Amino acid sequence: MNKLLCLFLIVFLGTHINAQEKYELFEFYEGYIITKTGKKQPGYIKYLDERDRYEKVIFKKKHKSKKQRFKAKDIAGYKVADVVYHAVQYEDIPFKSNRFLVLEKKGCLSLYSYRKFNNGAWETEKILMNKDAAVTSKKFVLGFAKKMAEMIENDEELASKVRNKEKGYSLFNMEAIIDEYNNRCNL
Repeated sequence: MNKLLCLFLIVFLGTHINAQEKYELFEFYEGYIITKTGKKQPGYIKYLDERDRYEKVIFKKKHKSKKQRFKAKDIAGYKVADVVYHAVQYEDIPFKSNRFLVLEKKGCLSLYSYRKFNNGAWETEKILMNKDAAVTSKKFVLGFAKKMAEMIENDEELASKVRNKEKGYSLFNMEAIIDEYNNRCNL
């Protein structure tokens, strides 16, 4: 089990390198928050460190205005440093989490990520979200074919390829499956 999980982490998750490195921590940059109604409110967002940017956002309407703090339960998302974050409640192991996640791919099956510090090293966690649920990719390590087929069940042909474990439709091809699904679905 541990070997399988390690292999999964190495191959699928990899190292998450962002273009965000060009931004200075704790400085304000132009961006916006997304209200619960979906409206984008422009302003300035404080560029927080890796440990904080998934938990909260610090926003100002104007450079000299008062700071406002939001958590994932308060707003639908935000954009800072060329990255869009959405507030997502997802099934984690063994509970539900609610935090801001980096939008990697938007579609009928969206892909999100966030980085966390675990056992002395940074690792990237991936979350898949369709119209019914958001689930951490760790839940796919065992029983991938069945669980992924459920996430894409409204595309019977693609779900069948995954369920039948056809070549190119395994855990290690998850992002390609997501792309194919999104190209075929009706947005």
